[in-house]
Amino acid sequence: MKILLGTNNKNKIEQFKRIFKSLNSDVELVSLNEAGIIDDVEEDADNLLDNAKKKAKFYGEKSRMIALSDDTGLFVDALDGEPGIHAKRWHEGTEIDRCNKLLEKLKGIPEKERTCRYGGVLTIYNPQTKEFWTYTNDLEAVISDEFRGGFGFGYDPIFKLPNGKHYAELIDSERDKISHRGLGIKKFLNDGTWKTWKK
Repeated sequence: MKILLGTNNKNKIEQFKRIFKSLNSDVELVSLNEAGIIDDVEEDADNLLDNAKKKAKFYGEKSRMIALSDDTGLFVDALDGEPGIHAKRWHEGTEIDRCNKLLEKLKGIPEKERTCRYGGVLTIYNPQTKEFWTYTNDLEAVISDEFRGGFGFGYDPIFKLPNGKHYAELIDSERDKISHRGLGIKKFLNDGTWKTWKK
């Protein structure tokens, strides 16, 4: 079965391909570029689920292929949920610039009070049946002043997990075991939906 990846983010594309390969699935992943799709979808919903569903449905209907999309956000309790669902567009500049802006806003707040979570939603849409399959997951952490690790992207270098490791310190296989992408894809492949859609 072919699945269209509804993203132009190279980091996400690499991660999705790695996860499917590690699970020994016979899914053939197709990028938007390979499908000849240049359209962007405006993520204008006020929650992660609706944004992910909008993207998956748009690309699925356009290509007539089963389409996979996801959306993530970073929610910091001390900042009333900021950066939120628009974490990537929350502050202009590079990923490091956004990390530094977040640390600036958290200045003077003890680390133990900087509780936060990565919220993640994975959505797969079947244009033939008009069905959505969704998976949601929150990954709890605190925001650290210290940048650590050379893996990952976004806020990963300052996202400190309960075990003391920063998300950017995790190697691919470790990250895939706890991320919404890794957990969601594994669940999708293991449940009945996959078997139904393969026919």
